[in-house]
Amino acid sequence: MDNRNFTRVNYSVGASVRYGNEVVLCNTDNLSIHGMFLKTDRDIPLNIPVNVTVYHSNQVSLKVNAKVVRREENGVGLQINNLNVNSFVQLRNIVTDNCSDKGAVMQETFKMLKCIY
Repeated sequence: MDNRNFTRVNYSVGASVRYGNEVVLCNTDNLSIHGMFLKTDRDIPLNIPVNVTVYHSNQVSLKVNAKVVRREENGVGLQINNLNVNSFVQLRNIVTDNCSDKGAVMQETFKMLKCIY
């Protein structure tokens, strides 16, 4: 997808998606401060709210509330709806550390303020 409004970086770590009574273990493929793509062969329905936990180190994980906006054969695309301040800072730091245009990520931060609680 070429029309992205947020810097997306490759980042592969473990994650889990919870919706209804289901929990799906998967891996991140890439992420931005507004969304992510998770690799899974499970058929997660489109347009449903999900709770995602990204396990990016042994002791720290980030949690986001998102919506499934795209489904492909190898995974799902999620749009982040809201997240707490600590998770936002962690996510922003991951994107900043893995991208070449750190100034763009700072500008994108302002667009995400309404999603932070």
